[in-house]
Amino acid sequence: MPTLPPHPAARAVLGALPADRESGDRDPRDRDPRDRDQRDLVRRDGRRDDVDRVGPRAAPSIAAVVPCFDYAAFIGDAIESLLSQTQPYAQVVVVDDGSQDGSLEIIRRYADQVEIVEQENRGHLGASLAGLARVRADYVHVLDADDVAFPTLVETVTPALSERPVKVQFALAGLDATGELNDSVFPSFAAGYDVAAMREDNRVVGFYQCPPTSGNVFDTATLRGLSLEHEDPRLPLDGAGCAVMPYLGEVVTIEEPLAGYRVHGVSLSNTQVAPTPAQAEREIVEFERNWEVAARLMGHPAPPYAPDEPVFLLERRLIHGGLVRRAPDVARLVRYLRRLSRANMPCWQRAAQGVWMSVLLVPSRRARARLVLLRRSGSARPRWMRSLLAVVRRRGTRLAS
Repeated sequence: MPTLPPHPAARAVLGALPADRESGDRDPRDRDPRDRDQRDLVRRDGRRDDVDRVGPRAAPSIAAVVPCFDYAAFIGDAIESLLSQTQPYAQVVVVDDGSQDGSLEIIRRYADQVEIVEQENRGHLGASLAGLARVRADYVHVLDADDVAFPTLVETVTPALSERPVKVQFALAGLDATGELNDSVFPSFAAGYDVAAMREDNRVVGFYQCPPTSGNVFDTATLRGLSLEHEDPRLPLDGAGCAVMPYLGEVVTIEEPLAGYRVHGVSLSNTQVAPTPAQAEREIVEFERNWEVAARLMGHPAPPYAPDEPVFLLERRLIHGGLVRRAPDVARLVRYLRRLSRANMPCWQRAAQGVWMSVLLVPSRRARARLVLLRRSGSARPRWMRSLLAVVRRRGTRLAS
């Protein structure tokens, strides 16, 4: 990737960002406390209404933002889930991003319980940032309009905010189009998964174990301080915005699923469709674009995995090759397995992924396409396979603990 100019806000907001630990720089947790105080001063420039840090401090507050575009079938469920918490959100903001399917009419039914933002269509990031501009809480949970928050989300996350991490992330439970659980829980986190492991995964895998948008609660000032309004508003929030978090401070991981991720026919991240070479190519382009933005935000000349080929790119290129080549690419598979062995994933997950991708050595291209679909989509797997993977996941988690 060519050298990238620093983002205009990168130096002011992020300061001197630590590089990967293997280069000799210190982990952010090992800094002198005075450095952290300086970072907090910078955060105040990020428009958070800070109070004096002398004396006891109230528990940090959490707001919810729901960006919605043409999700009339699901937006009511999303809002209801936010209003049905055992410990309420401090604020709920719903952004209608120019919907044409009646979503806005459904949102307006909740006008006495949520704050509504109406705007012309700008895209997921643009809608999320419009909601973020209204947030008055310390932390913000961006819930996609087709997903739902489970009732104890705020109650479970709030204690994890006591040390003021830049982000709390948690697992998501897969839902089908009707909202029923489909036996899928993701991502799977290794025991003791901390920012050092996350940064190493960015370097080896190409991304750390991070859930989609709905599985993240961000420090409001940190997210604002990235100045993502300078980027393409149609980018996803869970791209560059999530990728940079382990370099900015602590990230707390909760293994329990606290929200439901709906898989359905019009989902932007839908992986149910039969895989195609063009789809694999698009995912490679999107991956590289997200890291171009993330590197610029951090003021880095290149992504952390450069100049190597990370696990994500190796896997997508293996998938592409498996769909178009007569003979499997054994050399690339060997490189993939070697890098995968260094990923900070649970052992059972590394083994499952390695076996799954190795099966792409079968000679039939039709069989490879089916295997790729099963690898990528939990809802495409037969129930017996989902149940087996759930058992393996539970036993692997117990052994790790």
